[in-house]
Amino acid sequence: MTIKDFISIIESRIPNSIQESFDNSGIQIGPFNQELRNPLLTLDVSEEVVENALELNSNMIISHHPLFFNSFKSLIIDNTKTKMIQQIFKYGITLYACHTPIDKIEGGMNDYFSQLIGLENLEGIIDSGKREIYKVQVFVPETHKEIIIDKIAEVGGGWIGNYSECTFSSSGIGTFKPHEGTNPYIGKYNEREYVNEVKIETVIPEEQVDMLIREIEKVHPYEEVAMEAFPLDRPVFHHFLCRKGELSDSITLVELIQKLKIKSQQKSIRYNGKDNKIVKRVAVCTGSGASLLKDVLNEDVDVFITGDVGYHDFQFAEENGVSIIEITHNNTEKYFPFVFKDFFKDTNAEFHSHSFSFLKEV
Repeated sequence: MTIKDFISIIESRIPNSIQESFDNSGIQIGPFNQELRNPLLTLDVSEEVVENALELNSNMIISHHPLFFNSFKSLIIDNTKTKMIQQIFKYGITLYACHTPIDKIEGGMNDYFSQLIGLENLEGIIDSGKREIYKVQVFVPETHKEIIIDKIAEVGGGWIGNYSECTFSSSGIGTFKPHEGTNPYIGKYNEREYVNEVKIETVIPEEQVDMLIREIEKVHPYEEVAMEAFPLDRPVFHHFLCRKGELSDSITLVELIQKLKIKSQQKSIRYNGKDNKIVKRVAVCTGSGASLLKDVLNEDVDVFITGDVGYHDFQFAEENGVSIIEITHNNTEKYFPFVFKDFFKDTNAEFHSHSFSFLKEV
């Protein structure tokens, strides 16, 4: 599998089209025309991470946070970032970032962390836009049914929630008559042909429809592929910035904090609210979610867990009867390698993980 092939698979399952407007997910450097080798997963890109990639003979680094997030106008020769970029180009390492798309998508960062801390009955909150879904129907001889279903799965079609490879097949008789200039796979010139065919139906996001059609045309036996694609009004799939759920039992605020210390391995935790406050309904935003506090207040929750919380954010939450528990940005997102790897465990890519954070605590 080439690096370009793998990037196509990534973007079929975690599309960059759903990233937030401020984000810069996707290719940062490259892609170099190479077979994929020992991809390295990391929260951030650093000199240490690049060195680790070289030790592993890796030619692709996949980070959660983009190396190029804010614009810059110069590359100073002795700057740390410049040195990293030089090394990455010198050794032909493709650099890719998967940021807000994997935060929002079902089974992504927010879902993982919410389940890690024991939340049940999860649902998305704070709508971040609708994802257009298309129904695709392909008509194919029975002999090629499995080939088409395999190609749908390879491209990333057929995802419904956390179920993949969802298709429906029905049998029937297809007819056609080849005319001058044709080279039919089945049938004779100027004679009507009757063929036992299968109609295979699946669903796929709008941004992947063209890719699916191109890939099916490569493996379909007919010169002219009988295929239909049309948008669905229902069901409607939305992406959400945060999650909310419930603890299995009501506990005190300080009991929840002690539990979070163990789960996150964070030594000290900032929070607001009375220690004996009874909590059950919890909202989560991995990374930096303090800017979403006003929206979270509309969700009838007792606690909001997120990172990068300022003093006045705590004050505002206190005044509005909600407790914020701050799990630092890196401690809610250090699980990125596990989450990303789970999306692509069927690719047989030999992933490696790098545990790195420049943020330390004593």
